[in-house]
Amino acid sequence: MMTTTDNDSSTISLEVVKQEQVPIEENFRKVLNTQIETKSCLSNIITDLDNFDKKISQPLQAYTPNFYIEILFLISAKSFNTLNIIFYLVFIFFYSIFIKKNPYIFIIVFIHVIIGLLITLIIKKIIGRERPILTVKRYFYKVRTQELTNSMPSGDSLQSANFSMMIILYLGNNSRFFSLLFIPMSMIGRVFYSCHYWFDCFIGAFLGIIISYGCYLLINKFNLNNF
Repeated sequence: MMTTTDNDSSTISLEVVKQEQVPIEENFRKVLNTQIETKSCLSNIITDLDNFDKKISQPLQAYTPNFYIEILFLISAKSFNTLNIIFYLVFIFFYSIFIKKNPYIFIIVFIHVIIGLLITLIIKKIIGRERPILTVKRYFYKVRTQELTNSMPSGDSLQSANFSMMIILYLGNNSRFFSLLFIPMSMIGRVFYSCHYWFDCFIGAFLGIIISYGCYLLINKFNLNNF
């Protein structure tokens, strides 16, 4: 009698274990399917945004102006590239040390620029968006061929917004309108030469504004604002 009871109890326990395992497997399968569907939906949204961005960028990238108008686009596209940013820093260094005799000016600008540069490189590495293909002949075609990093965000647009916000925050409201022109000029030039799409530039400008304002708050917190 005892043997039969033991066998019956073991059989019942095995059935209970099997019955308990089924819901767990089903729930795992449902969660996995939900994750796959979510990733697929997100991938479709990103693809749609990418296609839309390319579509709205195409008219300016295909535009063919005369030589003199393209010079304006060239200035806009190159004003905040890495080489010019280095030139600005060197100029500000000598200006702050030898003319104003206030090294804090250079330190403040350097902090803004370096943080913007690091964030740009990190996000570009993470996103890995490829740059547009230059299909239209330009007088200054090397503007596009010299680009080596990924496309999003636009580092030039970020730094244009960075410098624009520095002028507004540290030098006052009298220069607000003039400095704000840096942002659209840089964006237009970068899209025109197929260095970026519009979303690259908008995101870059947005990050530049956030970074500059964040640095401004940080600098004021530590009482380094001696412009």
